Amino acid sequence: MIPSPEWRTRLVSKDGYLDLAQWVASRPEATFYDLWGDNIDPKWFFLLGEAGGATRQQLVFANCAVARLCLHLVPEGENRPRIAVETVEAWVRGEATEEQVAKARVNAAMSITTAYYSCPASYAAYNAAYYANISIYTPTATDYALQAGIKNQIICATLRKHLNFERPREKGLTVWQRLTLED
Repeated sequence: MIPSPEWRTRLVSKDGYLDLAQWVASRPEATFYDLWGDNIDPKWFFLLGEAGGATRQQLVFANCAVARLCLHLVPEGENRPRIAVETVEAWVRGEATEEQVAKARVNAAMSITTAYYSCPASYAAYNAAYYANISIYTPTATDYALQAGIKNQIICATLRKHLNFERPREKGLTVWQRLTLED
Protein backbone atom coordinates (compact mmCIF):
# COMPACT_ATOMS: atom_id res chain seq x y z
CA MET A 1 0.00 0.00 0.00
CA ILE A 2 1.10 3.54 -0.65
CA PRO A 3 0.08 6.13 1.95
CA SER A 4 -2.24 8.93 0.92
CA PRO A 5 -0.56 12.33 0.42
CA GLU A 6 -2.47 14.00 3.28
CA TRP A 7 -1.61 11.32 5.86
CA ARG A 8 0.12 13.72 8.30
CA THR A 9 -2.81 16.17 8.38
CA ARG A 10 -5.30 13.33 8.86
CA LEU A 11 -3.22 11.84 11.67
CA VAL A 12 -2.69 14.95 13.81
CA SER A 13 -6.38 15.85 13.57
CA LYS A 14 -7.56 12.67 15.34
CA ASP A 15 -9.65 13.62 18.35
CA GLY A 16 -8.70 11.95 21.61
CA TYR A 17 -5.20 10.98 20.48
CA LEU A 18 -3.14 13.92 21.70
CA ASP A 19 -0.13 11.72 22.49
CA LEU A 20 -0.12 10.38 18.92
CA ALA A 21 -0.46 13.89 17.47
CA GLN A 22 2.43 15.10 19.65
CA TRP A 23 4.61 12.16 18.59
CA VAL A 24 3.94 12.87 14.90
CA ALA A 25 4.46 16.64 15.37
CA SER A 26 7.77 16.05 17.17
CA ARG A 27 9.10 14.38 14.03
CA PRO A 28 8.33 16.85 11.21
CA GLU A 29 10.95 15.39 8.87
CA ALA A 30 9.80 11.80 9.36
CA THR A 31 8.10 10.11 6.45
CA PHE A 32 5.05 7.93 6.84
CA TYR A 33 7.32 4.89 6.46
CA ASP A 34 9.60 6.14 9.25
CA LEU A 35 6.67 6.46 11.64
CA TRP A 36 5.21 3.13 10.51
CA GLY A 37 8.50 1.35 11.17
CA ASP A 38 9.25 3.12 14.47
CA ASN A 39 5.78 2.84 16.01
CA ILE A 40 5.77 0.73 19.15
CA ASP A 41 2.22 1.47 20.31
CA PRO A 42 -0.06 -1.12 18.69
CA LYS A 43 -3.13 1.05 19.30
CA TRP A 44 -1.72 3.67 16.92
CA PHE A 45 -1.38 1.29 13.98
CA PHE A 46 -5.05 1.53 13.11
CA LEU A 47 -4.90 5.32 13.14
CA LEU A 48 -1.68 5.33 11.11
CA GLY A 49 -3.21 2.83 8.70
CA GLU A 50 -6.42 4.81 8.34
CA ALA A 51 -4.50 8.07 7.84
CA GLY A 52 -2.28 6.32 5.33
CA GLY A 53 -5.25 5.25 3.25
CA ALA A 54 -5.91 1.66 4.34
CA THR A 55 -9.39 0.52 3.40
CA ARG A 56 -12.07 -0.45 5.91
CA GLN A 57 -11.63 -4.10 4.90
CA GLN A 58 -7.87 -3.97 5.45
CA LEU A 59 -8.32 -2.43 8.90
CA VAL A 60 -10.99 -4.96 9.85
CA PHE A 61 -8.82 -7.86 8.67
CA ALA A 62 -5.90 -6.53 10.75
CA ASN A 63 -8.26 -6.34 13.74
CA CYS A 64 -9.17 -9.99 13.15
CA ALA A 65 -5.48 -10.91 13.09
CA VAL A 66 -5.04 -9.31 16.52
CA ALA A 67 -8.11 -11.11 17.85
CA ARG A 68 -6.67 -14.39 16.56
CA LEU A 69 -3.62 -13.84 18.77
CA CYS A 70 -5.95 -14.33 21.76
CA LEU A 71 -7.95 -17.35 20.63
CA HIS A 72 -5.55 -19.83 22.23
CA LEU A 73 -6.70 -18.45 25.60
CA VAL A 74 -10.31 -19.48 25.04
CA PRO A 75 -11.14 -22.77 26.78
CA GLU A 76 -11.03 -25.83 24.56
CA GLY A 77 -14.41 -26.65 23.05
CA GLU A 78 -15.64 -23.03 23.12
CA ASN A 79 -15.82 -22.14 19.44
CA ARG A 80 -18.01 -19.04 19.39
CA PRO A 81 -15.16 -16.48 19.50
CA ARG A 82 -13.28 -18.30 16.73
CA ILE A 83 -16.43 -18.49 14.62
CA ALA A 84 -17.01 -14.76 15.15
CA VAL A 85 -13.50 -13.95 13.89
CA GLU A 86 -13.81 -16.35 10.95
CA THR A 87 -17.18 -14.86 9.99
CA VAL A 88 -15.75 -11.34 9.97
CA GLU A 89 -12.81 -12.56 7.86
CA ALA A 90 -15.33 -14.10 5.46
CA TRP A 91 -17.11 -10.72 5.28
CA VAL A 92 -13.79 -9.07 4.34
CA ARG A 93 -13.43 -11.57 1.48
CA GLY A 94 -17.03 -10.95 0.40
CA GLU A 95 -18.16 -14.42 1.52
CA ALA A 96 -20.43 -13.42 4.42
CA THR A 97 -23.14 -10.85 4.99
CA GLU A 98 -23.35 -8.22 7.69
CA GLU A 99 -26.28 -10.18 9.15
CA GLN A 100 -24.08 -13.28 9.49
CA VAL A 101 -21.43 -11.19 11.22
CA ALA A 102 -24.04 -9.76 13.62
CA LYS A 103 -25.29 -13.26 14.48
CA ALA A 104 -21.74 -14.54 15.12
CA ARG A 105 -21.04 -11.53 17.35
CA VAL A 106 -24.20 -12.17 19.39
CA ASN A 107 -23.14 -15.79 19.87
CA ALA A 108 -19.63 -14.70 20.91
CA ALA A 109 -21.13 -12.14 23.31
CA MET A 110 -23.15 -14.89 25.04
CA SER A 111 -19.90 -16.65 25.86
CA ILE A 112 -18.23 -13.54 27.29
CA THR A 113 -20.01 -13.53 30.66
CA THR A 114 -18.79 -17.02 31.57
CA ALA A 115 -15.23 -16.11 30.61
CA TYR A 116 -15.35 -13.01 32.80
CA TYR A 117 -15.63 -15.13 35.92
CA SER A 118 -13.24 -17.90 34.89
CA CYS A 119 -10.12 -16.15 33.61
CA PRO A 120 -9.24 -12.52 32.81
CA ALA A 121 -7.09 -13.55 29.82
CA SER A 122 -9.90 -15.66 28.44
CA TYR A 123 -12.31 -12.76 28.94
CA ALA A 124 -9.94 -10.54 26.96
CA ALA A 125 -9.77 -13.15 24.19
CA TYR A 126 -13.57 -13.26 23.96
CA ASN A 127 -13.73 -9.48 23.78
CA ALA A 128 -10.99 -9.32 21.15
CA ALA A 129 -13.07 -11.71 19.03
CA TYR A 130 -16.22 -9.72 19.73
CA TYR A 131 -14.58 -6.47 18.64
CA ALA A 132 -13.03 -7.92 15.47
CA ASN A 133 -16.05 -6.72 13.53
CA ILE A 134 -17.04 -4.67 10.55
CA SER A 135 -18.44 -1.67 12.36
CA ILE A 136 -15.55 -1.05 14.74
CA TYR A 137 -12.03 -1.15 13.39
CA THR A 138 -10.52 0.89 16.16
CA PRO A 139 -7.84 -0.54 18.42
CA THR A 140 -10.38 -2.20 20.74
CA ALA A 141 -9.23 -5.75 19.95
CA THR A 142 -5.69 -4.51 20.52
CA ASP A 143 -6.63 -3.20 23.97
CA TYR A 144 -8.06 -6.59 24.91
CA ALA A 145 -5.08 -8.44 23.44
CA LEU A 146 -2.78 -6.34 25.63
CA GLN A 147 -4.97 -7.13 28.65
CA ALA A 148 -4.73 -10.81 27.76
CA GLY A 149 -0.94 -10.58 28.01
CA ILE A 150 -0.07 -10.54 24.31
CA LYS A 151 3.16 -8.55 23.99
CA ASN A 152 3.36 -5.20 22.21
CA GLN A 153 6.02 -6.48 19.82
CA ILE A 154 3.87 -9.42 18.71
CA ILE A 155 0.83 -7.22 18.11
CA CYS A 156 2.94 -4.64 16.23
CA ALA A 157 4.51 -7.33 14.03
CA THR A 158 1.06 -8.76 13.28
CA LEU A 159 -0.30 -5.37 12.33
CA ARG A 160 2.73 -4.53 10.16
CA LYS A 161 2.16 -7.81 8.35
CA HIS A 162 -1.55 -7.23 7.74
CA LEU A 163 -1.39 -3.50 7.04
CA ASN A 164 1.41 -3.69 4.57
CA PHE A 165 2.92 -0.23 4.11
CA GLU A 166 6.33 -1.19 2.81
CA ARG A 167 8.83 1.47 1.86
CA PRO A 168 9.13 1.45 -1.94
CA ARG A 169 12.37 0.16 -3.40
CA GLU A 170 14.92 2.67 -4.62
CA LYS A 171 14.74 2.97 -8.39
CA GLY A 172 17.88 2.65 -10.44
CA LEU A 173 19.77 0.45 -8.00
CA THR A 174 21.11 -2.92 -8.98
CA VAL A 175 19.99 -6.02 -7.14
CA TRP A 176 23.32 -6.12 -5.30
CA GLN A 177 23.02 -2.49 -4.22
CA ARG A 178 19.52 -3.13 -2.88
CA LEU A 179 20.70 -6.22 -0.98
CA THR A 180 23.48 -4.15 0.60
CA LEU A 181 20.97 -1.50 1.69
CA GLU A 182 18.75 -4.16 3.29
CA ASP A 183 21.59 -5.51 5.47
